[in-house]
Amino acid sequence: MPAEHPDLVASLQGRVPADVVAILGAFAAAGVRLRAALDSAPLDGMLGATGETNVQHEATQRLDDLANEMFKDALALPFVARLISEEETEPIELGDGAYTCCFDPLDGSSNIGVSSVGSILGVYAGVADGTFATPATGRQLVAAAFVVYGLPTTMVVATEGGVDGFSFDAADGSWRLAFPAIRVPAAKYTSINWTYRPLWPANVAAAVDAASEGLRGRYSGSMVEDVLRVLQMGGVFMYPEDSSAANGKLRMLYEVCPIGMIMEAAGGASSNGAQSVLDVPVTSPHQRSPLIVGAADAVERYRAAHEG
Repeated sequence: MPAEHPDLVASLQGRVPADVVAILGAFAAAGVRLRAALDSAPLDGMLGATGETNVQHEATQRLDDLANEMFKDALALPFVARLISEEETEPIELGDGAYTCCFDPLDGSSNIGVSSVGSILGVYAGVADGTFATPATGRQLVAAAFVVYGLPTTMVVATEGGVDGFSFDAADGSWRLAFPAIRVPAAKYTSINWTYRPLWPANVAAAVDAASEGLRGRYSGSMVEDVLRVLQMGGVFMYPEDSSAANGKLRMLYEVCPIGMIMEAAGGASSNGAQSVLDVPVTSPHQRSPLIVGAADAVERYRAAHEG
C-alpha cells in the first residue's frame, strides 16, 4: 500500500487480509494515475476512438486502452491468480494466487471529455478456474470499489465491514476519508435511461414505474456517477433488460456484482428483477445481467412488480 494513502490503510485494517489491502491500494494508486491522464487527455491528443472494438463489440477509446494497461500493471500482484477486464477477451492467468481481480478500467468512456467516467473493481476469493467450469457468484467478493473521476474525484470501497468514501486530495496526491460508514438514505431520486421505454417488456415498464413512484429523475449516462448519487443522496439506479438485450447489458463480474456488493454493504439492496445479483451464478467472464440497486424499499417495489 502506498504510504501516501494512510486513510485508506486505516479504514481497511482489520476488515480484510493484508493481501486485499494491497490490491485495493494498487487500484487506488492506478486511479490516481488515470485521473492525471484524463485531465491531460485533450492536450495529449488522447481523446477519440482507436478504430477497434472490444469483446463487447463496443468502440474502444484511446483512453480505454490506456486505462486497461494501467490497471493490468497495477493489479498483477503475486497473490492475484487472474485478471478479468472488460477490454480483454479472455481472463489473464497470472499464477497460483488466492484472488481474481475483475475490473472495468474506464466505465462510461463514451462520456470522456463531457461528463464523469469511472473505474470499477471486484476482488473475488475462490474463483479458481478461469474457464468457469464451476460457477462463481458475487458472494465470493471480498471487496469491491469504484472511482468517479468527477468533481470531486471520489473512491468508494466496500468490504463485509461496511462502505467508506474517499476524496482525492490533489495537494498531496492522497485519498482522504471524506464519507465514512456510508449508508443508503431513503429514496429520493430515480436514475434510468427513459428513452429505452419503448424497448421494455410490460413487466419491466411496470417495475420501473413502481420503483420510481414519488421520486425525482436524475440520470447522467455514467453508471458510477449515478450510483454515487444514490449512495450519498438516496434513490434507485436501474438498468433493466429490454427487447434488444434480453439478458441485460451490464457485465456481472466487473460491473453488476461489485456495485451490488457496495450497495448491499451500505444497507441498500440489489436485484436482477428476481433475486440479489450476488446470488446469480456466473458461468462466463463477460456474462450480462440487469441491475437494479439502491434503497431497499424501491428495489423491492421493482422486484414485486417485475415478478407480477
